[in-house]
Amino acid sequence: MHKILVISAGPGGKEYMTDLARTKVKECEVIIGSAEQLEAIDVLDDQIVHEEWGVENIMNIVQKHEGKKVGVLVVGDAGVYSLAQRFADRFGRDAIEEVIPGVSSIQVAFARIKEPWLNVQVFSYRRKTTDDIDEVLAYERSIILCDREHNSKMILSALRDAGLFKQKRRVYVFQDLTFDTESVIKIEKPADIEGIDVKRREIVLTIKDKAQ
Repeated sequence: MHKILVISAGPGGKEYMTDLARTKVKECEVIIGSAEQLEAIDVLDDQIVHEEWGVENIMNIVQKHEGKKVGVLVVGDAGVYSLAQRFADRFGRDAIEEVIPGVSSIQVAFARIKEPWLNVQVFSYRRKTTDDIDEVLAYERSIILCDREHNSKMILSALRDAGLFKQKRRVYVFQDLTFDTESVIKIEKPADIEGIDVKRREIVLTIKDKAQ
């Protein structure tokens, strides 16, 4: 029987990982995470550690350690496009012993612009096309979690073509949230899109002016 702990590691900065997450890590016999996540924890001498971020490789490692308590560190909060559902699909929901919540990059993004994030619609185009990206513009508050293929410049270019600038909106690109290289870019006109220096960790946020 699998015993998987899905542990939210926060958006990246060490200080954004909760004390509970660190405590749960110490209870695990096996730990799986990226290099940055593993640097943020104290590994015990008797723990087996795998530095890995590829989804299929993680699944295979979990399979290999069936019967052991395996802690998998996931980016942000485990409830937002994380591996929790993938584990449930492959090993069964009962294989997940516990899900440890944490701070998501969505929360941090809204905190940076001092806005509440109630009623935000969250999008991700991982393993999908952007053919229906116009639906992003149907909501007052939409946030898009970018990936390597769907980076901020690509997403904003598609939104521009779908009518992003036809209504008054506040548009932001958040990069490397909680890291020393963090930046918040306000996009005010189409030309601003071309000036974006794409980074590995990015979020795009649009907020429609209620007055319209």
